Amino acid sequence: MVPEKVEFKRVGPPMVTAKIGDDYFVVEITLDGTPDSTWIDCFKHPTNYKSNEAHPSRTTVSLGKITFSSSKSNIETNVEWMDKYIHQANDCYEKKMSEQIAFQNRVLDQAKKQQEEIDKINQSLKDL
Repeated sequence: MVPEKVEFKRVGPPMVTAKIGDDYFVVEITLDGTPDSTWIDCFKHPTNYKSNEAHPSRTTVSLGKITFSSSKSNIETNVEWMDKYIHQANDCYEKKMSEQIAFQNRVLDQAKKQQEEIDKINQSLKDL
């Protein structure tokens, strides 16, 4: 079983949806799909990040949108980092799904071998 390739990306420009201070805004970016909880966990815990105001752990990911707050002067930089975090989340998600499928395959193989062993024993007992 091969995992389905999941590769979310940002579509369209960021949108400022609210002002929450003198120079602070709520920014929303739209993804081309709706990620599941595993992908969101990968997104919120990136392996490579810039310590800035829009770290993924401080975002909201819901219904295919990522929402974060940013100063006006950092919106562009924060969106660029969000794109990098999305890419990292895609890679992390693919790795986790591959590991999960490999584990499931090992479990299935083990169950198949056990059943073959049971069948072999039952075959040897059929003449008793």
